Amino acid sequence: MGILAVVFVRCYYKAMSKRTHDYEHEKYSPEVIRRYEDPEYARRAEAYEREQRRKLKKRSGKFGRGSDAPENSHLNKPPKRKNYRINKLKMVRNVLLILVVLAVAIFAYVLSITSNLDRVDTTGKNFAINSQVDKDLDGYRNIAILGSDARKGEGYDGSRTDAIIILSIRKRNGHIRMISVMRDSYLKMKGSSGDMVLDKLTHAHAFGGGVNTISALNRSLDLNIREYVVFNWKTVADTIDTLGGITVDVKSNEIGDLNHWGPETGENVGRPYKKIKKTGVQTIDGVQATTYCRIRKNSGGDKGRANRYKKVMAGVLKKSATSPWKFGELSKKVMPKVRTNMTQFQVATLLLRTPTFDMGKSISYPKSYYGGIIGGVWYAVPTTLNNNARWLHRKAFEQKNYTPSATLSGINDEIINTTGVSAGNN
Repeated sequence: MGILAVVFVRCYYKAMSKRTHDYEHEKYSPEVIRRYEDPEYARRAEAYEREQRRKLKKRSGKFGRGSDAPENSHLNKPPKRKNYRINKLKMVRNVLLILVVLAVAIFAYVLSITSNLDRVDTTGKNFAINSQVDKDLDGYRNIAILGSDARKGEGYDGSRTDAIIILSIRKRNGHIRMISVMRDSYLKMKGSSGDMVLDKLTHAHAFGGGVNTISALNRSLDLNIREYVVFNWKTVADTIDTLGGITVDVKSNEIGDLNHWGPETGENVGRPYKKIKKTGVQTIDGVQATTYCRIRKNSGGDKGRANRYKKVMAGVLKKSATSPWKFGELSKKVMPKVRTNMTQFQVATLLLRTPTFDMGKSISYPKSYYGGIIGGVWYAVPTTLNNNARWLHRKAFEQKNYTPSATLSGINDEIINTTGVSAGNN
């Protein structure tokens, strides 16, 4: 009986401990009453519960949603993810800002190196551009590149042009075509007295500078040229030497003329000529390249020389596109000797676009001509001016059924009446 009594008492106490107790007329569990009566016990219990919640939160983050986490992991919310979208937007914004700053800095630098140009203001000048031609060629930017025969120390005024190249840039895609025009082409221009005359194109610059030259081209070829650049042979040599030379293919019929006229070129530009000892593809320096442009007697005549101009020009453009760090040196050595009617902004944007240009096949004008002595002077007479204009616009500007302007047709008739030539021999 004693043992049964003891067991009964223990079971009763255990059962009663799960029931609420009357404390100050309110019912609380023994755990709550103990925490109320013993502050130290309450502090330790709260610390223990905090630690358990921390561990539970950590386990919930590890298992994630929908995993086999402990049963009570749902009591804590999953950890918040960082908003990576905001960070990506900030990164894109910062990259764009850096690119804008870099572009502005590069443009400012290129703009500064063009400040030394010998600029001519041609605002208000008449370039003899036909309105319909201007509309038809709106998608092209045509620039006249003129190589003057002015010697070292001489100015450009009154000088003739040995090299005439039209740099035709298609605005839509940056496609470039170079059109070399024979210096002895028999075209219409303003003479030294101001009257309109038929003469060699090379004389147009001597009569009236760059404006007269591009006006003659616009009038006789139906073009829309408004911009021109003039340089002399020393400028060519300095440019090529600064760029580290250009690569050309020297032919067997050219090497003799090169080494014969090279010393004279060296004297004109102020440094010695180095003899070329072999034919074939090779890198040539400034004096050699300048001589390469000038020779013609035994090297294809005027047409052969025009083709070499194009090769040298293409070599310079290619080297410039791959050596932009040379622009600063070019600014000091070359820019002051270059005359142009283009603004600093126009030159700077042209230089910046150089790496994006696509060099197409070059052509020579006129395609058909009569080369011979007329009135004691050798001329290259286009045969006919109308036919050459049709060919040029089809080849260079994709105008298949081109009709020459009334002005060009009038010059065509005047050339035939003056020379009696209507058929070519070249």
